[in-house]
Amino acid sequence: MSSNYYSYSDPRIVALKKIRASFAVAVLLTERLHELGINPFKTYLNTASDSVDEAVVSSNTLFDETLSWVEKEQLPNYVQGITGVFSRQYSFASKDRVESLDLLAFEQMVIDVVMVMAHAPSVNLFKRSVKSLDFEEVHEALKYRLPDVNIDGAYITAFSQVPGEHIILQSRSLAEDVYSYLQHDEIPFYHGEQIGVYSVAYSAQENHRHAQLTIGDISNAVIDILPEFLT
Repeated sequence: MSSNYYSYSDPRIVALKKIRASFAVAVLLTERLHELGINPFKTYLNTASDSVDEAVVSSNTLFDETLSWVEKEQLPNYVQGITGVFSRQYSFASKDRVESLDLLAFEQMVIDVVMVMAHAPSVNLFKRSVKSLDFEEVHEALKYRLPDVNIDGAYITAFSQVPGEHIILQSRSLAEDVYSYLQHDEIPFYHGEQIGVYSVAYSAQENHRHAQLTIGDISNAVIDILPEFLT
């Protein structure tokens, strides 16, 4: 069996496999499910004991489910009728079933991710630690990766939304934000609707969105530079 969804030679895929399995799965699964409006960390694969009493015996987020198969280096073969995708943990109720993603479609997604991660050179299943770094190393790596951008004028801003208003939760320059995560041995994962790149700190106004960078650009830049920062 082979998968054509991902290109095994894609430099981005190669870089992801050099980072951490959990990070690689999070990136690939989030991107794949985004078009369906599904959050893999808040959507569940639930399995019932049988199709009659529908007592749920296991419930994993789509992320955890996919990562477990990647770590086992095995392919899933789900049983229709007793397993499904739901918006609520440990539920088998029809009202909680996710209509936009059926079981076979999710199974194929898992197979695609497992196969590309297992293809030589396979993903590193050990948790690589972040090296001891100083701020300038991170700054220079980002500057090299984004040569045409003034990275000191790019701010990663996270916010929550209430009717008619954005409440700013955090705002840091690009290099400061990446460095802050790496200092704590964490891999920054930039995604979602409530984070963006702005030219003005502590602003989430549309007219302050960065003219050259999107959150996707930041994600790709971080993926490119991360392997060199890990042990």
